[in-house]
Amino acid sequence: MLTEYAKNEAIDTTKKWVETLIIGLNLCPFAKAPFQKDTIRFVVKDALDMQGFMNVFAEEIQFLDKNASTETTLIILPAFSNVQQFMAFMGFCEQTILLNNWVKKYQIVSFHPNARFQGFAPDSPQNLVGMAPYPVLHILRVASVEGLGATLKKDVIEENDAKLRQISKEEVAELWKKIMA
Repeated sequence: MLTEYAKNEAIDTTKKWVETLIIGLNLCPFAKAPFQKDTIRFVVKDALDMQGFMNVFAEEIQFLDKNASTETTLIILPAFSNVQQFMAFMGFCEQTILLNNWVKKYQIVSFHPNARFQGFAPDSPQNLVGMAPYPVLHILRVASVEGLGATLKKDVIEENDAKLRQISKEEVAELWKKIMA
């Protein structure tokens, strides 16, 4: 199990990742406002088995249900170093959302240090949209995403692709150095 120091370090590093990469490169135009308003919940969780991690997910959904002032939650899950196991967990979370009729309330996005997109080299900057310093399960409120999405007049995926094509591998390495410092 993780020490309090390790948990705090994971939260600090993940906050730097959001600020430096997600907001800094504007990969997610929705992230800046809740980050500045401090309405993003950052939690580090650990469990001994998949059932324990599913309980963590359910607890965070319950937290969001009871705390309307929290816009979104990033669950940091260092134990999921294996990307295939993490993706299996994500599949269970997606099924849980469906089975509990939470589709109109919550959606999830995953980030992993070893996330790589098909068709791109392992060190391609395009992989940045799926990478984080730790495995992260991001729970978003559908109403917020739809509300913000309605105000956008651009294709975020296309914009990110164009932006990341302009970044060199050296610049990516510098961003990660800054995040992990």
